[in-house]
Amino acid sequence: MIITFVSCFINHHQIPLCREFVNRCDKFYFIETSPMTTERKKLGYGAAVSEYDFIVRTYDGSVSQKYVYELLRDSDVVIFGQCPNKYIDYRMSFNKKSFLYSERFFKKGVWRRFIPITRKKVVDRIIKHKDKDMSVLCASSFLTWDLNLLGFDKDKCFKWGYFPLVKDYDERPRRDNSVCRILWAGRMLPLKHAEIAIEAASKLKKKGLEFHLDFIGMGECEEELKELAKKRCVEDMVSFLGVKTPSQVIEHMEKSDVFLMTSNFREGWGAVVNEAMSTGCSVLVSSAVGSAAYLVNDGKNGLVYKYGSFSDFERKLQKLIEDKEYRDRLGLEAYKTIKHRYCAAVAVERFVEFVESGGTVSYESGPMSKAQVVKNNWYKK
Repeated sequence: MIITFVSCFINHHQIPLCREFVNRCDKFYFIETSPMTTERKKLGYGAAVSEYDFIVRTYDGSVSQKYVYELLRDSDVVIFGQCPNKYIDYRMSFNKKSFLYSERFFKKGVWRRFIPITRKKVVDRIIKHKDKDMSVLCASSFLTWDLNLLGFDKDKCFKWGYFPLVKDYDERPRRDNSVCRILWAGRMLPLKHAEIAIEAASKLKKKGLEFHLDFIGMGECEEELKELAKKRCVEDMVSFLGVKTPSQVIEHMEKSDVFLMTSNFREGWGAVVNEAMSTGCSVLVSSAVGSAAYLVNDGKNGLVYKYGSFSDFERKLQKLIEDKEYRDRLGLEAYKTIKHRYCAAVAVERFVEFVESGGTVSYESGPMSKAQVVKNNWYKK
């Protein structure tokens, strides 16, 4: 079987998936349509990407456009990530098996489907191909809802996500912290709502709880967050560690007890949740995050809090800080989830099996199981 994956550029989140495809396919190609952005390089995303012989670059003159289109035409399966629509249109002109690998389209609200220019973008991307051999790999639990609102068959949508590079531990890393270590990591942007962690730290400090909160990352909100920590008098319990490489972030996760993901609905997936769970962190994840409904079995392998409810966030964070046995149990199950069920090896094995069976095999949960409609208000607890 020949599988081709088309996207903007390869990064450390895609490498494990690509390696598994190389191992499972007769031939595998990754078509890069643009170089990695400077911002991503500054965040260390390029450090884990070396030269792989399966990469085909369209932008540096190393291959002809004729060769690229031949791959699109002749491959048994093509997976389309972030790439120009012209590649999708060409492949679908032959109506050959293809998958769109995407986050949700209506991150700013499903009402935006009524905006003509927004609607047209989605129609041109995927909806116009809804009656052809095009299915969807959902890198957001909300994507099925977005597409179904525009008439795309939900039965052609499958759970997927991102499968970042994670360490292969023999067992969950042990934590021997004297106080509960809490970690927040990501770009410090308004959509990430890191301020909720500082506000909760202030409340919990007043209750006499002992913990330490670390922030990793940079962004436009960084100075505001530092000022807020000072204003709330939690500078002694909060550290800003700056930018770290992906491997350094993992090292901090291995030493942390709790990981926080506090984003709004504009967070497509949130691969740091996979990474944190893989190291055995207890995760507390916003219900607005695209990966929450797929990765976190609330109260079993992590906790979800209702986005917009500070009281729910504070209450659950307090429980994690106070109950070491509880957070260790959640962390162990989180580790098992990523190691055995939601990893690149399982995803690719199921994908290949699904394609080879002509779509007759099915899975109850995890990668390549049916992606049911998940609405923004899905979390009711």
